[in-house]
Amino acid sequence: MSTSDDFIAELWSYANEVPMLEHPWFDGIIKHRWSREQIVLGEIQHYLRVRTNPIYFGYIAVNAVSEKSYGLMDVVLENFMEELAGPRSHVDIMLQFLEEAGISRQEADRVEPTPGTLAAIEMITGCCQRRSALEGLAMLAFVESQHGGADGVASHLYRELTGHYGFSAHAAETYHLHAEQDVGHGARQIELMRKAGADEETRERIRRAVKLGVTAFTLEWDGHVQAMTGRREFWPGVAPLHLRQPEVRLPEPRSARLAATL
Repeated sequence: MSTSDDFIAELWSYANEVPMLEHPWFDGIIKHRWSREQIVLGEIQHYLRVRTNPIYFGYIAVNAVSEKSYGLMDVVLENFMEELAGPRSHVDIMLQFLEEAGISRQEADRVEPTPGTLAAIEMITGCCQRRSALEGLAMLAFVESQHGGADGVASHLYRELTGHYGFSAHAAETYHLHAEQDVGHGARQIELMRKAGADEETRERIRRAVKLGVTAFTLEWDGHVQAMTGRREFWPGVAPLHLRQPEVRLPEPRSARLAATL
């Protein structure tokens, strides 16, 4: 079996098939391709997904307790409390962006999710509900790790939204928050993957959860772009899929066999 470092590098290779910073939603903001109005439409879809965060963090927390996964509980509860504790939840902070654009929570709640947003919500919620707490964290780890830090995706967006686009710091606060929090979340979650992946069966569960997570969140960002453009388009990423598949051993077609005998 490969080393733990090799295993984490393998997991990163799946995330790097669809790197956040190169997705058209983020890349378009950083390179100023989208208008202010388009960004607001994308952020409404972002809100529709973020309002489900307490649901899936709740599932992860319940699973950690029921599985007696004591090593995971602190990390899970830290995420859960940051979502819900304090005078403002993450959903409240998301709404600040929409309110600056004159959109109330009631109006946002009536917006129809795009295909990408719908797919992301169903995949994320289903993973957290039906899989283990470890798999729920694996689903999040490599997305949060890319989001956080001074050079992470959230920092890039915060600078462009408050600089080039002229949104207020209050409106863009969600990206300032993710830049601060997600670097720690991602690092701790990835370290858990490193320690937990001591056998091949567990590693396979982690692999599949990581792949599900990077796919689900890529679909979410596709949903942002779909809202802006009105097109049912999905980003193909920058690298081919890593898939284990069997060798196809079809018999030679009968017509070819007959031709060979003539």
